[in-house]
Amino acid sequence: MQDEQQMEMTQARFQLRHIDILLAHGWFRMGKNMFTVNHIGWHRETRVFWTRYHINEIVLPASAKAILKKSTAFEFECLPLRINAELEDLYFLYRKSVEIDTADTLAEVLFRNEADDKETSPFQSYVIEMRKDGKLVGAGIFDEGRYSLMGIVNFFDPEFRKYSPGKALMLQKIRWASDNGKVHYYPGYVAAGDARFDYKLFCGKTGAEIFDPITPAWIRFRDGIVDRISNVQKDIIRQLHEPLWLNPEHASKLIPPIEE
Repeated sequence: MQDEQQMEMTQARFQLRHIDILLAHGWFRMGKNMFTVNHIGWHRETRVFWTRYHINEIVLPASAKAILKKSTAFEFECLPLRINAELEDLYFLYRKSVEIDTADTLAEVLFRNEADDKETSPFQSYVIEMRKDGKLVGAGIFDEGRYSLMGIVNFFDPEFRKYSPGKALMLQKIRWASDNGKVHYYPGYVAAGDARFDYKLFCGKTGAEIFDPITPAWIRFRDGIVDRISNVQKDIIRQLHEPLWLNPEHASKLIPPIEE
């Protein structure tokens, strides 16, 4: 992973408003820290863009509404997060069913091999449980900011895949955020030329934005915008050292604005 920066934090000096500030500047959680990245990949450099939704502006497409309808067959409950055997067992089932390279345990996803000690975590974390007749079949974990919600991970029993539980859990996070007066939902990043991450914007284009750290600005999402920005900036970025092109004053002279 390239172009990566990281910030260490402790609970004593990290408050909900700090999550809002860091998310708004293109940072995200990794373990017990916040980090940012603009490119991923070792053999082929891929440009990524952090995303967010304005919760009150979301207009769900028909496909998302269909998932909501199917999810009425399940019970959902949001609880303060505490990793337990039930969650780890469910994550283990999920981990075996996916081809992506991900952590072996839920504790590793959240704490990067550090102890699962809620008292030392700087984040206010919650889990949305998805149950069928009392059985845990899905779980979605998120962190709370003062006016934002940061989606961390969703996982589920592969036997229930036809119900799109990962997306159903994302919709439940948005519902929780709306009910609790949050302004933004941050689901992670999308990538230029790589559709694996596109599900993070399955709630539609209305209210969605991507972050361009070079300009720097949040830009309304629309079809083709990710590839367009990536192509405009690719050649220039490769000619500059990171500290130089991340300087907004310098970058504004080199990077043409992306027209609406």
